[in-house]
Amino acid sequence: MSFIIAIFVAGCVALAALYFWPKTGVVDLDKRLGKKVVSKRPLTRLSDMLIGLAVKQISKIKSPWLDKQRETVKKRLDMAGNPANTTPDGYIAFSFISGFGFLIMQWMFLHKINLMTICVAGILGYIIPKMSIDDIIKKRHNAIVRTFPDILDLITLSMEAGLDFSAALGKVISKSDPKSPLIEEFTIMQQGMRLGQSRILAMREMVERVQEPNMSTVVTSLIQAEQLGSSLGPVLRVQSEEMRTRRFQLAEKIAQQAPIKMLFPLIFFILPSIFLMLFGPLALQYFSGNLKGF
Repeated sequence: MSFIIAIFVAGCVALAALYFWPKTGVVDLDKRLGKKVVSKRPLTRLSDMLIGLAVKQISKIKSPWLDKQRETVKKRLDMAGNPANTTPDGYIAFSFISGFGFLIMQWMFLHKINLMTICVAGILGYIIPKMSIDDIIKKRHNAIVRTFPDILDLITLSMEAGLDFSAALGKVISKSDPKSPLIEEFTIMQQGMRLGQSRILAMREMVERVQEPNMSTVVTSLIQAEQLGSSLGPVLRVQSEEMRTRRFQLAEKIAQQAPIKMLFPLIFFILPSIFLMLFGPLALQYFSGNLKGF
């Protein structure tokens, strides 16, 4: 019986992983821009079907608390770039499935289910997806900070060459890596402007979607220049220099934190291994009586 349950849990986890596993960057961007993309992998279609059943049931539940959770989850998924094109209901379903899987594994090992195990399973089901999304958001923000100054310089050079902001933005997008998080956001912003949004509204939606402080600072300056009728070229030049300075300061901060982060593995892993290699053979010889002079 335990073997059958273990196979069931492993299958659920595998199918959930296939459902939430990020596809290629082009497929992700096409989905976020509203283009229809059909999956051709049989296992992916199966996982979509099974997870979709859970999502369908959750979507029928209407409550103020769940609606608030949906709004919060949607913001977090937008900040992460929504790599698997996941809906808020899909994320909530994955959290429930994770908690249910941990509950079954606890029953397999402990052979009992009580209030404490249910609480632990619920906490793990909530924490693990949240930690995964937070890690994606952190990496995405770091990538944006690294590439922002160079992209701003390219836009500035294009505008100084005679292009307006929209044309310069399109030129930079066409010549840049489409998998870059910043280029993805600029592409969505450009798509919004093509659909009739004003430039200010498109930039504000990008800031609200990404919620990265450095991007917010740059966009705020651009919006002020746009409203005052000032030229955007000098503003972009100043902002690129400030972004480059902040990027250098961030690199210095990370370098200063490196010795502290290395302290724990050094004390608990590296030094014990060195002592074991140096004194382990001597200890074996001593306890076996083959070491003379002691």
